[in-house]
Amino acid sequence: MRTKRLKLISTAVPYAAVFVGLYLLKNAWIAIGLYHFGIALFLIADEPGKLLKSIRSGWNFTAAVVSVVVCALIVPVIFILWQYMQLENSCLKTTLMNFGLYGSSWFFFMIYFSTVQPFLEELYWRGYLGSNHKYLSWTDLAFAGYHILVLAWFIKLPWLVIAFIVLTVAAYIWRYLVSKLEGLAVVLLSHIAADISIIAAAHFLIQ
Repeated sequence: MRTKRLKLISTAVPYAAVFVGLYLLKNAWIAIGLYHFGIALFLIADEPGKLLKSIRSGWNFTAAVVSVVVCALIVPVIFILWQYMQLENSCLKTTLMNFGLYGSSWFFFMIYFSTVQPFLEELYWRGYLGSNHKYLSWTDLAFAGYHILVLAWFIKLPWLVIAFIVLTVAAYIWRYLVSKLEGLAVVLLSHIAADISIIAAAHFLIQ
């Protein structure tokens, strides 16, 4: 049952997973594994059938095309700005390797991040934690906030602030689209496009 207190507690799952996985154990697979295991428990305990059904609804061709194109722009934006964004005296490839992402591990992580990750996140953040609030919601802020814990390993503070704003706006727009279109289809597709863009940009930057 989605009580307000339970939903509030559930937003702590990604923060705890990132803290344990990246900050304590320095392993990206542990971080994402704990995150997905934690949110899966909440999804299974709630209404999994209803949530899964929502993926097949909420389709709009125009909204899908626009959102996918916008998310695809992440690749050139990262390429152009990365030299200004990255932490001083740091190397993206080295950081990823320190988190256990190299060789086949990195290859399978790219696939997992581009498929399972957006699927579970949308079921969780816009499904389980979704709302019809007209204005900014605390879940939008929570969604952006946990990403900042990850990005703090890679980019400078001013860019973290910008990233937080962008992610908050994205979370709000995605939540609005789910409410407006009455389903997750368009948002899931655009989230997949966004994650593919991010992982593709990272892959080419470390080559």
